[in-house]
Amino acid sequence: MHINRSDKIELLIAEEETLLEKINTCELCVSAVLDAIVARQGEIHILTAEGILSSIHTISTDLQTELLHLKLEKIIVASSENASH
Repeated sequence: MHINRSDKIELLIAEEETLLEKINTCELCVSAVLDAIVARQGEIHILTAEGILSSIHTISTDLQTELLHLKLEKIIVASSENASH
């Protein structure tokens, strides 16, 4: 099955929106952990909290990289569409 360029771009835009939502979720989780550290000082094992923050940051960085590749693919698809007209 062949997918036309405009449909491909629409799919890439939808995927980009999903990635942005995931990245935003990571940012919200980081804020929540930081807020918990402030609110519950002395109750939270700081090294564990740091590990959690690092893990969230790694996930966010991976998503940012995926987003970068997706944006590049979107540009390539759009450019090939313009070049064929």
